[in-house]
Amino acid sequence: MRYIVKILTLVVVAMLPVVGSAADGRTTAEACWKEGIAAYEAGEYGRAVESFERIAELGEVSADLYYNLANAYFKLGQQHTPGESRPFADGELGRAVLNYHRALRLNPAMEDARYNLDIAVDYTNDTEAVPENFVVTLWRSLRDMTTSNGWVVVSLVALALTLALVMLYLLAERSVLRKVGFFAAILLVVVVVMSVALAISSRTAVEGDDRGVVVYNATTTVHASPNSASKRIREPMQGVTVRLLRERGDWTEIVFKDGEKGWIRTSHVEKI
Repeated sequence: MRYIVKILTLVVVAMLPVVGSAADGRTTAEACWKEGIAAYEAGEYGRAVESFERIAELGEVSADLYYNLANAYFKLGQQHTPGESRPFADGELGRAVLNYHRALRLNPAMEDARYNLDIAVDYTNDTEAVPENFVVTLWRSLRDMTTSNGWVVVSLVALALTLALVMLYLLAERSVLRKVGFFAAILLVVVVVMSVALAISSRTAVEGDDRGVVVYNATTTVHASPNSASKRIREPMQGVTVRLLRERGDWTEIVFKDGEKGWIRTSHVEKI
């Protein structure tokens, strides 16, 4: 017994620095959050970006963090001096689009992020996506109403209600109540199956997200093969969203929304 106590004591002592480090990280993140919000409200968008980026470096990420970081980048890019610099001269538009996407990746139902993303994309030369089937569009709209965890909660609630209705069907003496319990239980079984499928689809979409955003501060060149001497395909500007396929050396193969493929410098694109 004494040996067990000693071992547990050693484990607790060994964990103390880790716990202390995590607590320090949260304290620092909270301080940076307050600094970032204060700087943003004061119009000091560069300082706001620095504070929010510091939180991301600490690993304390969230949809709200990415949303505010995107807003700060967008506002910072608009703060240019006419005649001396152009809007988004340092890649702020690309960073804004990137972080709006990251916010929506964590919270697909964040309407403010989706609205601001649409505004930011209007500043780019992004291509139109290939039209989707109506059923696919509808399914994606349903899936993005909440996160995968949200759909799990919906399925659990629906399952609990289904069990209650089954009990009503089995125990009720009046035929009307038995019929209500029976048909309502069938409807809720459909809801359970749908919500589970939507939860799986949402989780798969997040884990299999292979999109990236062009973050180069000017128009970049996409080539037919991974070398600068090959044919030029097109010249997307910062903020254009693409699908990442594979890397070869300093190059990454990408697919545009309209289906065209090409190779871009890996340093010019960042994964969502």
